[in-house]
Amino acid sequence: MVDEKQINLFDNESDTAMYRHKLTLEKIRNELINFGLTKSQAKVFIYLGKYGSKTASEIAKALQLPRTETYHLVNSLQNMGLVVAELSHPTKYTAMDMRKAVSTLIKQEQERIDVLADKEESLSEMWKEIPFFAVETDESKSEKMQLLHGTGPITNKIKEMINSSSEDFRIYGIVPDLLRMYHSDIFDWIENAPTNLKMVVSPVIKTPEFLSDIDSKKIKALPSNSENKCFIVNDKKEVLIFMRNATHPTRQTFAWWSDSETLVDMMNSFFELSWEKGESLY
Repeated sequence: MVDEKQINLFDNESDTAMYRHKLTLEKIRNELINFGLTKSQAKVFIYLGKYGSKTASEIAKALQLPRTETYHLVNSLQNMGLVVAELSHPTKYTAMDMRKAVSTLIKQEQERIDVLADKEESLSEMWKEIPFFAVETDESKSEKMQLLHGTGPITNKIKEMINSSSEDFRIYGIVPDLLRMYHSDIFDWIENAPTNLKMVVSPVIKTPEFLSDIDSKKIKALPSNSENKCFIVNDKKEVLIFMRNATHPTRQTFAWWSDSETLVDMMNSFFELSWEKGESLY
């Protein structure tokens, strides 16, 4: 018989034994979802990982899931290499160690990326074989915009901006935002690009160590009461604005890119004003 306390693994009731671990469990579940698991798959994996080998019936009862769905969930987890079935009757299921499970998920994702990378050239060639049917007009160039969710897409867009930059690459941001860029190798890309970096850090009290390798003439700091913004202007032709930056409670970044001449001019003017008001970091 299943221990009644196990039924409350993801319960929100404050008098349950697991309540004090609720936030940690939710973070773990969300991270597993980021690795490609569904919400229910993540719950089953966490349950087995913390309560040991269980039958499908025990899992269904503890997590209040339909039995037929539970069988599907444990089988899908087996196929992913995250759960193993014991040769017993009834069958019991055991979760892999978390470190091994994450390593398995990473390898699977890398294999998927490698397969997609192999198709890049052939897909591009097939695309070129199809003629372009749009009718050219004399209309002026339309302005574009793009919404970017998550660190990966945003970093890729910044890299595109750097690769196309030939004059000025201007960054305005707080230390946590710049630290994210540093860990994403963005400053290394800029250093190897034929462009001039200018950066305004706001706010800053003490110079972060990761900025010490950058030429001090390229960085200025604003006082601690400055607005909490983060944006990038490239060659006065495009701008990327973080609508959610590193200070957002969810830590999920969200940015908006545009080549709107009006918007680019406005953000570039704001940068210039901030640069004039800024002071040397060291």
